[in-house]
Amino acid sequence: MKTLRNACTLQPKALDVNVGDQIEQLDQIINDTDGQGYFAKTFITDGMTTLLSKGIARLAGKSNDTVFHLKQAMGGGKTHLMVGFGLLAKEAELRKKLIGHVPYQADFNQARIAAFNGRNNPHTYLWGEIARQLGQEKLFREYWESGAKAPDEQAWVELFEGDDPILILLDEMPPYFHYYSTQVLGHGTVADVITRAFSNMLTAAQKKKNVCIVVSDLEAAYDTGGKLIQKALDDATQELGRAEVAITPVNLESNEIYDILRKRLFVSLPDKSEIADISAVYAARLAEAAKAKTVERSAEAIASEIEDTYPFHPSFKSIVALFKENEKFKQTRGLMELVSRLLKSVWESKDDIYLIGVQHFDLSIPEVREKLADISEMRDVIAKDLWNSSDSAHAQIIDIHNGNHYAKQVGTLLLTSSLSTAVNSVKGLSESEMLECLIDPNHQASDFRAAFEELHKSAWYLHQTQEGRSYFDHQENLTKKLQSYAEKAPQNKVDELIKHHLEEMYKAKSKEAYEKVLPLPEMDEAEAALKNGRVLLIISPDGKTPPEVIGRFFEGLTHKNNLLVLTGDKSSIASIEKAARHVYAVEKAKPELHDSHPQRKELEDKKIQYEQDFETTILTVFDKLLFPGNTQSKDMLRPKALDSTYSTSQPYNGEEQVIKTLTSDPIKLYTNITDNFDALKARAEQLLFGSQDEVRKVDLLDRLRQKTQMPWLPPKGFDLLIVEACQRGIWEDLGNGYITKKPKPKVTEVIFTEEGSQSDKGEVRLKIETVNAGNSPKIYYQEDGAVSENSPVLTDNILVTQALRVQFLAIDPTGKNQTGNPTTWENKLTIRNYLNDKARTVELFVSPKGALKYTLDGSEARNGLDYTGPFEISDTEAAVYVFAECDGVETKATFRFPPVGSDELIIDKTKPASLASTTPKKLNNSAKTYDGLKMAKEKNITFEQVMLMIGSGPKSINLSLGEIKIDADFIEKTLAHLQSLVPPESPIVMSFKKVHTETGYDLEQFAKNLGIELNNDEVIQ
Repeated sequence: MKTLRNACTLQPKALDVNVGDQIEQLDQIINDTDGQGYFAKTFITDGMTTLLSKGIARLAGKSNDTVFHLKQAMGGGKTHLMVGFGLLAKEAELRKKLIGHVPYQADFNQARIAAFNGRNNPHTYLWGEIARQLGQEKLFREYWESGAKAPDEQAWVELFEGDDPILILLDEMPPYFHYYSTQVLGHGTVADVITRAFSNMLTAAQKKKNVCIVVSDLEAAYDTGGKLIQKALDDATQELGRAEVAITPVNLESNEIYDILRKRLFVSLPDKSEIADISAVYAARLAEAAKAKTVERSAEAIASEIEDTYPFHPSFKSIVALFKENEKFKQTRGLMELVSRLLKSVWESKDDIYLIGVQHFDLSIPEVREKLADISEMRDVIAKDLWNSSDSAHAQIIDIHNGNHYAKQVGTLLLTSSLSTAVNSVKGLSESEMLECLIDPNHQASDFRAAFEELHKSAWYLHQTQEGRSYFDHQENLTKKLQSYAEKAPQNKVDELIKHHLEEMYKAKSKEAYEKVLPLPEMDEAEAALKNGRVLLIISPDGKTPPEVIGRFFEGLTHKNNLLVLTGDKSSIASIEKAARHVYAVEKAKPELHDSHPQRKELEDKKIQYEQDFETTILTVFDKLLFPGNTQSKDMLRPKALDSTYSTSQPYNGEEQVIKTLTSDPIKLYTNITDNFDALKARAEQLLFGSQDEVRKVDLLDRLRQKTQMPWLPPKGFDLLIVEACQRGIWEDLGNGYITKKPKPKVTEVIFTEEGSQSDKGEVRLKIETVNAGNSPKIYYQEDGAVSENSPVLTDNILVTQALRVQFLAIDPTGKNQTGNPTTWENKLTIRNYLNDKARTVELFVSPKGALKYTLDGSEARNGLDYTGPFEISDTEAAVYVFAECDGVETKATFRFPPVGSDELIIDKTKPASLASTTPKKLNNSAKTYDGLKMAKEKNITFEQVMLMIGSGPKSINLSLGEIKIDADFIEKTLAHLQSLVPPESPIVMSFKKVHTETGYDLEQFAKNLGIELNNDEVIQ
């Protein structure tokens, strides 16, 4: 696939076209130009075809169309069209050869031609110059010699006398009329005379059969002159009822523009097959971009246009259309010159270019730069954002940094699409449109999108509409405003902002790695903080406290193991300051741009962008940790790269990154004491205890801060290490502030648990275990007496007893552990009752034994009647208050009885209430268990003597809790841990003997909702 330079051949002067080279004297051009050579470089447009066919017919006397009005902005091909018409009108042979197919072209030989350019100002005025060129100057002498005097219609008719066809070409007339509108004559101006003369000429020409007048206008330019011309045309129309024929010489919105450029600037182009190959490559590239939703899917259709627009990109026409109406832009000749500059850029480029686009303008070429600046007067824009001789324009800086020229192409494309000077004109391109123009066989959308984003961040004159079109404008944009604020930001405010941002990014939340962060600190401040705990110092690589200063600071520290440093190797503190100034600038600008301000959204976007840039710059600069270590018995700060892996969907958490770094190999920080107990205990004994067996705890903690070889632990981590070491019997807290790593010999101890409930006879089943009594302990016990080594020896670890008290004594037969003090278990007294409903008598029982007293009036039962046998109660609701005592063991109970014939539960709904049952109450499935716990949490209900049973068979768990008051949250968490050990579908049963509620109503509701039956003798209030 050939590049443009290899595939195309240029016309000899294609790179040096200048608008100023155009000769203003039309009659000279027509008389001195070789018609054959002229048309060899001329593409006959639809407008020219119309003029030639209708104009030739008029000159042949076959048409009533007298006046042809060429209407187009400056430089729209009008002069070129007039010259072509004039050359054909004066040469019959040329007409035959070039337009032999046009009707009536052979009906006349040679027309007399008068051509006038309105930018000239002959002393003989318009009419005198026309008369001179027609060879009849003497006829009109009287109309200029004594001052401007308009020839009347008859004078013009006499001038046109004869059978020869006459062609009058009037080019760029508005400036002529405009000039004379300022020249006072009598009560009016000379323009009034010229307008009458022009109008008389038109009406006179319409009375002849073969006089043809072609006049050009300039839309939107020389407004006064244009109106005068149109007035004369309108007057002639009203007089004769025949309007002028309006013709647009060149339609710049059609593909005629490409035909003209190809004809005028190129000698040869490649054949259709080669162009088709290029079209196919572009189609593939654009299809990929459309699939990736980088460009609109309709962009693929652009490729199909390439065969019609080659060697130009199909977008060229639409971009030129954005500024074709500019007053200073001559549409055809100006475009020719502009494209000449574009070709010069392409032909001098070292890049492989396959289609010409406006992005290829090379602003380093002076005539290219001046041409674009002339059209829009955006010299400052070009110099600051796109190109200057010192390589300091924003696009140049981006390209130099990235080693390409994508920003230059993006900027040049957007500049060219922003050249319009019309009011309320469409400017710029959307991102999709921009990429459609830039994608080529060697470059994808991502190449240019990245450059565009960078340019959008830094350019001073690049703006964006609400619809997302980016364009350049004379007015400075928000970026420039923010840049100004950033440059003027007080240094102390910038320093504060950097420190605040660093502190927020690395704030100590969990405090596992450090307890405090000091960003860019003074060393005195740091030394004071390090006495109280671990501190993270954030030190700039090239600030006033460089890392070598930290090294000397570390050497002088006492608490060396408290120091952690975040720093880096890059000398980039200036980039952090620059980023901070941008963040400061956004906050400074906020009050100036209210919520409905057009730039408010852009400001918010830049705020997000600048804060991200600030954070990214910090992460780039501060990427290394220094932490205490020891090599060859020398304390030193060890370096380690900061872990840079984190979720971008969450706010950056610097503390987490530090923890991840310190807990990875080589490990400095241990966050789990239990899992690493052995290693931590060994290091502590070696480094903190040393040769001492007993050390004060405060000294251990002080040495922990000093010894650089000692690992770091989380807050209270060393306390947890001490607790676990003591629980394992490896260390011992002596209770006097000292910790010993060689605990004293242990003493034996007996522990027991009650299995099940007390029987009606008062029997209790005890399970007996020993502590520190060896593998084969000897257990002595004594019921209701003092135990000794002469007492009975327990042969099993189960004892069933009715005694009120049992003493136990454990002996370690090996003698390794000392014999501890006896342990006493104490039984409970249980009071029961039996109501004989017929006799309305109550019988009381106590187990295992004891004396009973009671009252029926609510008074203190301890002082009540001695119980000797059944007693009567009233037929109404009654309450019996009972007291039991035996050998210093005592208990109380209250029994409530409903009226005769009623089984209603007697409970005070407002008072606290407890359920105490001799047999367990059960929640016999998982759903009921969790429903019960949910209700218990809502009503602050607590339980005692709880048993949890999970699963069945070999994979089952039984957990029994004694007379320990526990809440529902504890039970729920315990269940969660236990359930993780068994299959998810394992059944759950929860049983309990006691429930405590804040009110009797809560107890009633709890029992009712869970189907628990309550008896009067089980409710205690």
